[in-house]
Amino acid sequence: YYITNNLRLSMIRGCQSIKNFGRRIKLRTCRHSSSVAQLDHRKLVEVSGPQSTKLLQGLFTNDMNNLSGTHSAIYTHLLNVRGRVMFDNIVYSKGLNNYLIEVDSNLVEKFIKFLSMYNIRSKAKIAIKDESVFASFIPGTSLLDGGFVDPRLPGLGCRHIGMPPDEATPVDIDVYHQHRVRLGVSEGSRDITSGKDFPFEHNLDFLNGVSFAKGCYIGQELTARTHHVGETRKRVVPVSLSGVELESLLLPTRLSAGKRAAGKLLSVYGDVGLAVLRFPYLDQELTVSGTDVKVVGQRPDWWPSEVK
Repeated sequence: YYITNNLRLSMIRGCQSIKNFGRRIKLRTCRHSSSVAQLDHRKLVEVSGPQSTKLLQGLFTNDMNNLSGTHSAIYTHLLNVRGRVMFDNIVYSKGLNNYLIEVDSNLVEKFIKFLSMYNIRSKAKIAIKDESVFASFIPGTSLLDGGFVDPRLPGLGCRHIGMPPDEATPVDIDVYHQHRVRLGVSEGSRDITSGKDFPFEHNLDFLNGVSFAKGCYIGQELTARTHHVGETRKRVVPVSLSGVELESLLLPTRLSAGKRAAGKLLSVYGDVGLAVLRFPYLDQELTVSGTDVKVVGQRPDWWPSEVK
């Protein structure tokens, strides 16, 4: 199988079929020996009705037309008028004009209120769903299990709605977070400050989350200009950490290289975490002011080769 920028998954008689266009990354499919975690930090919102696609197309950074039938998913952000990230989402297709939208559980009420402001004319139905979200993955690999292929990266495995796969071994949610963080993928309000962060700082363009060919959406002007000018000078990367004061850190916190500001530490899971760093400080030992904590950021191997 191959996975690319505009990923589409269809389920045909219980078998996975992946349609891909563009950059190709080879991966295999595995239905056994994977881990599965229930993602309590994620909730589902259903948006349905004849005008639901039109409503979401005018809000999300990604193109709703990339969804193909049932069992397909896209990654996207919802921005404010200043081009800052309000919500990070995975959108699952349930059929024509019927979608499940994954959103951070701490922001679900705010998300519904935001959608409702733009739903005056569209009259789509918006409702919170009780179904749980699960992630199946094999730490350290890009093998997949059945379900919705995670549209961001092959290594993130699959998402499952309602029930986990029978063959997978249940693990604590921190195992999932450590796996995700080692890949350098931010997710939810713990990593993304709603209303303040820019989408490309969180690698939206590298994670198949934005369309530069679709029509207008909220925050498009700044996003498109940043893309064409190429002025993203800092991005989220995985970091390794050490120090006895690690567990007492108040996050997010500033990272320094001597007296110079190098970036910001966002989240920590054991001895790994996520930080938004300026490019010159990758692979350098950084410090958290007033502590013995040392931080080293690495360039993710899935970044495009032209990004230095």
